[in-house]
Amino acid sequence: MDEDVHRITKKGLAGDTGYLRAVLSFLWNSGVPVAKYTAYALVYQYSMNILLDTAQDCSRCGGRCCREGHPVPLYPFDVDELRRNLGDDVEKKLIKVGNGYALPRPCPFQSGWRCSIHSFKPYACLCYPFATEDEQIDNMKRYNGEGLPVLSIPSDCPAAKRVYETVTSIARELKKKLLRDPAPTELLDELIRRFSSHK
Repeated sequence: MDEDVHRITKKGLAGDTGYLRAVLSFLWNSGVPVAKYTAYALVYQYSMNILLDTAQDCSRCGGRCCREGHPVPLYPFDVDELRRNLGDDVEKKLIKVGNGYALPRPCPFQSGWRCSIHSFKPYACLCYPFATEDEQIDNMKRYNGEGLPVLSIPSDCPAAKRVYETVTSIARELKKKLLRDPAPTELLDELIRRFSSHK
């Protein structure tokens, strides 16, 4: 079941708003602070992945997140998707970790600052930086479930900084209009309304 939740979330972060809305509703309705935090984080991440054009920001930093850091863990569904799109030889570019695989860094699929597998990139890549536990764990622990959470932003990621500022600004505008903090689905709807035709 756990892998199914991640597979559905991956589809949402890759652009399927039906799946994303289902995940957001499930997390929000749980009432658990860490789940509510995650729901907001997914809206920020969806904005970065789908709604806002971050190409200039990523070009400026050179795609550092794909070059530096620990290997990127892959779910079995990620490996299956890589095989479907690139063939069985893709495993030669991956690192074997126990019974699974990881992407080494620098990523063998990075071409300049661009991702050559962008349309089927792994789940962990789609989650970075707003929806990854490694980046957000400290703030998740502090979040009490009230209001818009403070998300961690990697200091070396100009795209994340711009997305965070843009989405937070829109959330504040929406709060003034609603006279309360917007739920993640309300924030998502407003972001889609404003940006879906821009990209």
